[in-house]
Order: sequence, then structure tokens, then C-alpha cells
Amino acid sequence: MITALLWAAVWLIFHACLRPIWSAHDRWLLLSGLILSYNLFVIWRNLPANHRHGEATLLPALGPGNALTLVRGLCIGLLAGFLFGPWPSGALAWLIVLLYTLTDVADYFDGFLARRANHVTELGGVLDMEFDGLGTLVVILLAVSFGQLPRWYLALGLARYLFVFGLWVRRRLGRPLHDMAPSVHRRVFAGLQMGFLSVVLWPILPRPMAVIAGTLFALATGLSFVRDWFVASGRLDPTNFRYRQVQQLLYRAFALALPLMWRPLLFIAMISIFRAAPLPVPAAWQSLLGEWGIPAPSLFAFLIALVGFTATPLVGLGILPRVLAVALTLPIGFDMATRGLMADNALALISIVMVQLFGPGPFALWPAEQRFMFQRLGER
Repeated sequence: MITALLWAAVWLIFHACLRPIWSAHDRWLLLSGLILSYNLFVIWRNLPANHRHGEATLLPALGPGNALTLVRGLCIGLLAGFLFGPWPSGALAWLIVLLYTLTDVADYFDGFLARRANHVTELGGVLDMEFDGLGTLVVILLAVSFGQLPRWYLALGLARYLFVFGLWVRRRLGRPLHDMAPSVHRRVFAGLQMGFLSVVLWPILPRPMAVIAGTLFALATGLSFVRDWFVASGRLDPTNFRYRQVQQLLYRAFALALPLMWRPLLFIAMISIFRAAPLPVPAAWQSLLGEWGIPAPSLFAFLIALVGFTATPLVGLGILPRVLAVALTLPIGFDMATRGLMADNALALISIVMVQLFGPGPFALWPAEQRFMFQRLGER
């Protein structure tokens, strides 16, 4: 009841602030109200699961982890109000970005808080999955309606719901269901997908960049869903020798062999980019920053070029490759925004996405972030 009252207060205050600046405020009120009501129903329906795993005694409070998860549910509801409308401009466009970014940050820390407080519950697991699926669907719907992503991307937003529906159908038909094999890559792909979705609605993100990166992330996540469905339906046996052989073959190809190609290709592509946008201050980048009203555009253009000039050899050497690959999206994005989609910036973008997905491969000097990719925050 407290959650419902707090959400209602935020919902009405948010609408009061939108009313004078957003013509579609009434549609926002209706859509966000529907999603918030659905999220409250999910919470209410699963309250009997507010107990630790292996125990039956209900806990007297939701705990800090679930409290942060409730913030996610609220942000998703507020975000959903912008569906089926025009892409807002100015500060309102960045508010949409902020809402999903808050959702992403809360998703990263809610499990950590629950583990620290010894308050890991089945309720938290259910809410985490529900809000993950709904948040992904809402932001993909927004990105497609705003023209940032192609329509086929909606299939990824519906993937979890189709998966759950398929399991329900098999259960109703009396067909066997099998436990899915544990997979750290499933969580890594999902995390990277959510990270991509947190920036796909940035008003300054070039559409070609969103489509190329989104396609690669969607392929990794989508194939993970397909694999899980085959395992759950019994078509694949994770303990089968042939399955393990194929799994090892794919691992050697994508995580060991291909990174040795992506890193030098990235280096070559970035050299080509900097030849087209000469250092130390690319004039086209400076002009674009000036059009956006950024103060000291020459300084910011220099800093973005410096990021690219510094991060490129470090990624090539395998020093913090996944982190610095994210940093390289800045110069690559500015190059796409000023020159358009070219072979060199497309190759650079593909290379950094593949490094993020599968790592730097062998002969990486200092891939220190690898441990954090495969380990939940706060877990030993």
C-alpha cells in the first residue's frame, strides 16, 4: 500500500510537470498509469514469495534490494508514458534517457544490496525478471517508434514473453520441461544489451551507429534465447558430448581466435578515422559541438580526439579492453555524425562491439575488468 501511494504521488507530480511542456501529457498519464498498475499487480501477486530461498517464513519487510527494484518498476512506468508519440526534444528527450539509465543502475545494485543485507528472496528474483523483460520491451518500443531501431528489433523485446508463453504451452500440454544449464555468458549478453538500450535513445546518437551495434547485441542475446529454448524443450542436452564439442568450438572461435583479428582491425580503422578528422582538434567535431550549444567546443573536440588517440592502442594491447572499447564509442560516434556511415567507422564500431561481447582474447596485457563481467557485484 505504501508503494502504491508513493507511486501514485510521483505519477501525478510528474504529470503536473509535463502538462505545460508536453502536448501529449494526457496520453502519457493513461499509458504510464496502465503500466504502473500492472507493475503493482505483479508485486501484489508475488508477495507470498517474500521469503529467503529454502525457507517458508515470510519476511517482515521487502528489504533494501527489493526497494531498489521498486524504483525500477516506477521508472519503467514513467518511461512507458512516452510510447506511441513523437520523440521529444531538448531536456525532455534527455529525461527519457535518465529514466532508463536509473533503471539500469538500479538493476546493477539491487542484487548487491539484497546479498549484503542477507535479504535475497524469491520475490526479488521474480520482480527482477519481470521488470527486466518489461523495461526491455518498453525501451525497444520507444526506440522503434522514434526511428532509432528497425521494426524487426521488436522481436527481441518480445523474446522473454514468447519464451515464457512457450513454457506455459508445453506445461499445459503435459510435455516435459528441462532445467536450463547455468551460463555466465547469458548474463553478460543481457547486461550488455541493457547497457546498449540505455544509450540508444540518446538524441545525439547517429541512427547507423544504433542499428549496427543493436544488431550485433541482438544477435548475441537472441541466439542465447534460442539455445535456452532448445535446452528447456529437450531438443538440446547440455551434458551431451557433441553439444559440449560444438560449444567449445564456438568458444575458441569467438572468444579466442576472432579477437586477435578485431583488435588490429580496430587499430587500422581508427587510424583511417583520424586521417579524415585530423588531430588535435577535428574541425567537423568542433562545428557539431558548436551547433549543439556546447561551451568551448574546441576543447571538447580535442578531449574526444584524445580519448580515441589514447584508447585505441590500449585496446589493441588488451589493456582494460572492454572499458576502453566503450570510451571509443565517442570518437566513432562523432565521426559517423559528421562524415556519415563509412567503411572505416563501421569496421571500428563492429570491432569494439565484438570486443565487448566476447572479450579481448589471448595475449591481452591487462584485461582487469574480465572478473567483473562474469561475477555479480558483492559475490565471492
